[in-house]
Amino acid sequence: MKQSSAKQVPYLSRGTGLALALLWSVGTVAANSQEIETIEVEGPVNPAAQQLEAIESYLNSIISLKARFIQDGPDGKRVQGTFYLERPGRVRFEYEEGVPYLIVSDGKTLNLIDYDVGQITRWPIKDTPLALLVAERIDLSRDVLLEEIAPGGLANLVAITARDPKKPTQGTLTLTFEQLASPAGEPPRLILRGWRVIDAQGGLTTVRLLENETNIAMDPVLWSFKDPRGKRVGRRPRR
Repeated sequence: MKQSSAKQVPYLSRGTGLALALLWSVGTVAANSQEIETIEVEGPVNPAAQQLEAIESYLNSIISLKARFIQDGPDGKRVQGTFYLERPGRVRFEYEEGVPYLIVSDGKTLNLIDYDVGQITRWPIKDTPLALLVAERIDLSRDVLLEEIAPGGLANLVAITARDPKKPTQGTLTLTFEQLASPAGEPPRLILRGWRVIDAQGGLTTVRLLENETNIAMDPVLWSFKDPRGKRVGRRPRR
């Protein structure tokens, strides 16, 4: 079965070198998305040097994650849905009713399924910015070039911006974390609150996470989908 080419999908044209461009592209079909609260997750801080190690440790502690997500694209459109992650390699962006797209990685391949036109576009998950979040072992010092640890400002937020020097066309990925108070003498607890991606052309998309649930059991069916071209690959559960 022939794999779809990104060139066949007009809404991917500005970011074919960055797989997460598909996340802002689907925003163009969300004219009927309901407005929901805006949560500010970006902000500068002055973290101590050891915070990078704490962030790495926290990310490695996440075996699975489920959260509601809000996605804002560079065109001003907003969509939302449910995000699932299971390391290594598996993710699912299940969009709200009325958005005919689904994004699923089975551990190796990231699939963008377009149910409107019956088409699938694929990338190796390791060649997308999501590779940083779903690696079997997350090593910030080895896998990425750290360009900043968000400079001075909001005390309860920490942001790191990362770029893989071997894959410059992927652009940059900034992860934002909330710091929660801990008992005296213990380091602050962290929660992943979202990320923003800037592609090689300067396009920006922001994904925010709410209602995080970590290290819960995941149904294997989440990493499958119904092939819109006729072959049944799995099912797309409604949640």
